[in-house]
Amino acid sequence: MSVIAFVLCAAAVAVAVGPLMRRRANLPLGAGLEDDSPVRRWQEEKDRLTGQLRDNDLALAEGRIDPARHSATATRLAGEAEHALARLREVRGALAPAYAASPASERRWTVALVAGCVVAATYGVHAVASRGDIDMTRSPHGDMAASPRPDDAPAGMPVGADGVPDIGAMVARLEARIESGDYAPDDVAMLLRSYRVLGRDGDRLLDEAAGKFPDDVQIRLAFIDAALTGTDADRLARAETMVSELMAASPDLAEARWYRALFLVRHGDLDAARAELRALAPLVAGNPQAADAVRTLLSRIDIPQHDRAAQPGK
Repeated sequence: MSVIAFVLCAAAVAVAVGPLMRRRANLPLGAGLEDDSPVRRWQEEKDRLTGQLRDNDLALAEGRIDPARHSATATRLAGEAEHALARLREVRGALAPAYAASPASERRWTVALVAGCVVAATYGVHAVASRGDIDMTRSPHGDMAASPRPDDAPAGMPVGADGVPDIGAMVARLEARIESGDYAPDDVAMLLRSYRVLGRDGDRLLDEAAGKFPDDVQIRLAFIDAALTGTDADRLARAETMVSELMAASPDLAEARWYRALFLVRHGDLDAARAELRALAPLVAGNPQAADAVRTLLSRIDIPQHDRAAQPGK
């Protein structure tokens, strides 16, 4: 790109400065077509007298005038020519050039100024045009040397022979840890995520974890969510109790209010469910996905026929 810019710059300078460097560029421009200088008037007078002398000779040759008249006319025209030549000699100063040539130093400054403007404009266009170009002076991978690859395994996760995280080995290791009884809530959360990836059921794990960590909020929420997706009455009753306990401990916990609204809908108490959802809406306003779920459920139960269907005997 720099070579192209240099060539274009050189061509532009040559085109702009070339005419200024020629000698003819500093010659006088003259007076134009409407010149009334003494020299121009003498040229016109000379042309007129020459034409009349030629006509006088032609008339004598054709016999239209006699020799006496031809001689008189020639004498008169010669006198007029002498008079015009005398006037021309009196104004010899008009023969000097109308415009003095520019000094050499002035020409050099003009050329330098034009060349500088062309160079500045060319490099300005080059800078604007190359803003989106790829920087070829450094490796694009230099800034990525310290960043991990997308398929790099997290710290502590087993990897296969090809370097890809081995989820099966990680699940086996977590299951062994949980069976030994020496595990933490984070181990339960990680194993549950792995079960979801593998499509396996984690109800038994949640039952054990809820008994081992009865005060852990995340395990409680995971248990409630799993219970609502199933049909086990005992698990549903236990989950509803957990919701009530979470609401008592943290009234502004958005997840607890959401699950409470779901249980109210299951019981057919739509008025209470609407009130719960309307109270939940401001709490999840900053979460577009949660806010959309609240609006969707509220619109579904905010229809009169739902109330009639929920009332017994109708």
